[in-house]
Amino acid sequence: MYHFKLFLNSFLALFAIMRLTGMSTRNPVSIIVFIMFLFIFSGLNSDSTESHIASKDPFIAAALALIFCTLTLAAKYEFLLGTITSTLFCAIILLFTWFGLFLVYFYFSIWLLQATGRLHITGSTYSSAWLSIVTIISCMLCWSFYFLHEYPGVMTPDSINQYAQVIGAYELSNHHSIVHTALIGFFYNIGLAFTGNVHLGLAFYTLAQMLFMALVAGYVVRTMQKANIITPVIIITILFYALIPYHGIYAVTIWKDIPFAGCFTLFSAALMRFFLRGNAAVTSGHAPKLYWGEYFSLVLPYIFSGIMLCLLRTNGWYAFLASLPFILLVYRKSWRTMLPIHAIILLLVLFVKYPVMQVYDIKQADFVESLSVPIQQIARVVALNESMDESQITFVQNIMDVTRVAEVYQPDVSDGIKNLVRENGSDYFETHKSAFFKNWFMIGLSHPKTYFDAYVAQTVGFWYPDVSYRAGLADGIYPNEFGLSWQPVLSGSAIVKIREILFKLHDLIPLYGILWSMGFMLWTLILTIALSIRNEQTANALIGLPVFLLMLTFIIATPVATEFRYAYALFFGMPIFLTVPFVHERSQL
Repeated sequence: MYHFKLFLNSFLALFAIMRLTGMSTRNPVSIIVFIMFLFIFSGLNSDSTESHIASKDPFIAAALALIFCTLTLAAKYEFLLGTITSTLFCAIILLFTWFGLFLVYFYFSIWLLQATGRLHITGSTYSSAWLSIVTIISCMLCWSFYFLHEYPGVMTPDSINQYAQVIGAYELSNHHSIVHTALIGFFYNIGLAFTGNVHLGLAFYTLAQMLFMALVAGYVVRTMQKANIITPVIIITILFYALIPYHGIYAVTIWKDIPFAGCFTLFSAALMRFFLRGNAAVTSGHAPKLYWGEYFSLVLPYIFSGIMLCLLRTNGWYAFLASLPFILLVYRKSWRTMLPIHAIILLLVLFVKYPVMQVYDIKQADFVESLSVPIQQIARVVALNESMDESQITFVQNIMDVTRVAEVYQPDVSDGIKNLVRENGSDYFETHKSAFFKNWFMIGLSHPKTYFDAYVAQTVGFWYPDVSYRAGLADGIYPNEFGLSWQPVLSGSAIVKIREILFKLHDLIPLYGILWSMGFMLWTLILTIALSIRNEQTANALIGLPVFLLMLTFIIATPVATEFRYAYALFFGMPIFLTVPFVHERSQL
């Protein structure tokens, strides 16, 4: 019976991998893969392995396998089925593939739980603060290549819109975060006052952003030192920040997403410092007393980053609010410290979001902007000319020009449909919100597959690893009406070629490419949270919760399926999230 089970499991795993990769049934490599599965499964089912499996490991592994298997099938089911049209055959193929993938992910998770249980990355470490300074200097030096090539900074239409607000050409709007626009204006005007040159003014902001991101990287490294992370891991972290190309290009790109990623990482690192000092595991009845220096090294960065992540992106505000009850619950024994800190963040954010915005009459993003996914689902039904009843047709005609939907609709980008709504039915849309949700729901009942396909096409880049997209390829200053132009200090065909190679290597080098995958980074985050839960370290798991909730906001309401910069906070904070399951509280920092 054991050998039959081993053979069956290996066959189902092989079946799933072959369907997923498109491998032919005649491919001799399939025999090699089958033998590998036999070997792996027999090893994982051996007495020596099973004796080391904790009681909760199978449940955690099953939960992880269920998540990863479901996401894989959701993203690839059309590819898996190919040209097969028979409902019965489709059901059988999906069922067999699901079981096979579940086995692969389950046993991989079991192995990973065992492997990480024996992994130790804490111990004696180089404790000097100079290592964080080395991090800052390394980042600034490596990123200077991108600064000099992209001088005065990368500016896309979003950046140019904010520049236009800074100089008064456009009315103020919170669509691109008025706080970020104010930051651009602050540094731009300082640079302009000293030099009288608009490009130097913009370069002044770019340098300030580079320095901030480098300081955050240094703060992460210092936090890892305080967590007793071994020096080789810290060195890898420094190299990750200094050498990975997307850190360099984003450091000189004028988008709100960049300082937002820095603030989110700073917030996560500060939260780790609260954990390290024992605030979550108070045994004496009183939380550890804050030392004077910690108000500057811990409390101030936590408050500043908390405020900024709430103000730089609306979904950052949602992620913070959703995380807040869990943070207060985990740190309930330290309420004298944590309540005032979070009260300050909330009060200052609410003050800016409401009284300040109203006094200065700051225009907010419209309602349509938050409904990218449902609008795309309806648009797909219209674009495919699928049936609706008369009342539904009338409603859709009131919010968009249905004759143009087929030409405007893009499965992975909602801007075309949103602009179509703004052209024709913005006012009607704003006054008929409940009718929209009712019609959206009823249309979805009639066309569930179309809705599902529209949702997958709109969000897949954020939750499935094997999705191809462009990252960091924006160059210089885009065409504009304000006289701004790209003025590279480093130029020439050799520089352009080097840059091109740097941003193509991830498509050529195995393993390195996963460092560019939003879906893979999300799966990694889920694994780190699962590892913390497995080790009964709730406070550890909490550190990754805010960024996980941030990713959920993209999965629920992203306007673009594969926009790397939206998820940049996940990438920039990854050294913190990866080390979280292995650290423990200390009595003091």
